[in-house]
Amino acid sequence: MSKRPTIVLLPGLLCDASMWDAQRKALEPYADVRIGDFSQLDSIEAMARSALALADGPLVAIGHSMGARVAMEMVRLAPERITKLVLIDTGIDPRRDGEQEKRRELVDLAFAEGMEALADTWLPPMVHLERVADEALLAPLKDMVLRASPEQHQRQIKALLDRPNARLGLAQIACPTLVMVGRQDRWSPLAQHEEMAALIPEAELVVIEDSGHMSLVEQPEQVSQALLRFLGFGNKNDDTHGVATGREEPMDEEAAPDRIPDTPLFDRKRSLRGYRINKMAMGLGDPANREAFKQDESAYLDRFGLTSEEKDAVMTRNWQEMVRLGGNLFFILKISAVDPVRITEIGAHQAGMEHADFLRDRLGKK
Repeated sequence: MSKRPTIVLLPGLLCDASMWDAQRKALEPYADVRIGDFSQLDSIEAMARSALALADGPLVAIGHSMGARVAMEMVRLAPERITKLVLIDTGIDPRRDGEQEKRRELVDLAFAEGMEALADTWLPPMVHLERVADEALLAPLKDMVLRASPEQHQRQIKALLDRPNARLGLAQIACPTLVMVGRQDRWSPLAQHEEMAALIPEAELVVIEDSGHMSLVEQPEQVSQALLRFLGFGNKNDDTHGVATGREEPMDEEAAPDRIPDTPLFDRKRSLRGYRINKMAMGLGDPANREAFKQDESAYLDRFGLTSEEKDAVMTRNWQEMVRLGGNLFFILKISAVDPVRITEIGAHQAGMEHADFLRDRLGKK
């Protein structure tokens, strides 16, 4: 019997093992799972060394936020030991101008008014803007912060302010790497992770939908499913339950006997791929959004994070391509409310036919 892999889960600033509850439960059937404790440490290197000491031999390093910086440092210190790497909601650059002063304000707040005041100030910007009043989400996070101390916060802030420039080592990462980010992460945004993924050889980028910086608990199932898929655990035929990978697996024609020839099957996988296009199109039901679309289509599409391929399909009104990319005609037809076009023209475009031929051959009109 082959030896079970060892996974180390690496928490972020003021986070403890509770942040990883959903992912630990998902991974434990397939691997030995260890969780780092950085509460007493004040440097990224010291955290990385403590994580490497959690087990002997090869490791899968999975880090969130500060923990992902620790994971990258583990690769720098012991590249031969890290077999796979996952970086979630994080960054790669050293201290930014003005960062020390802003973080010092929070350190002083914790010492002057306590950890509850710190939690009330620090946590809301860490989650999806639409969930800042979600007590079910915020209460456990606040309890976690209250389990920490001002001294722990001060130590970890020191580690972050003195962090190494991780950007310099990205091109040397040789193990399979997954970069993951909440689409609505306001602290470490999507564009930052797109750059990271581009700098790491053969890295894969996964976007967690409807999530801010605390994706582990905001969308635990999406994160867990993405990890299981990347690590090769579980049923390889499982879908990713809302994870947008930007990649589409070829369809097995034998597995879809009811498919109409030359018509894309709008199954769950295709609907997940088309999440951005369909959400954008649904937004056109709002008059203000329709006006914004008319004024600047490109800017409107950027609100929803459309890829360049998706934007091109929408802006050229390539209905067939929009459908191929996961667009549901029920949704994308809302574009015609802004840019009037006959439904038969859309049908002809989707079928790859001239309009007159479509009317004659498909609708029996002369």
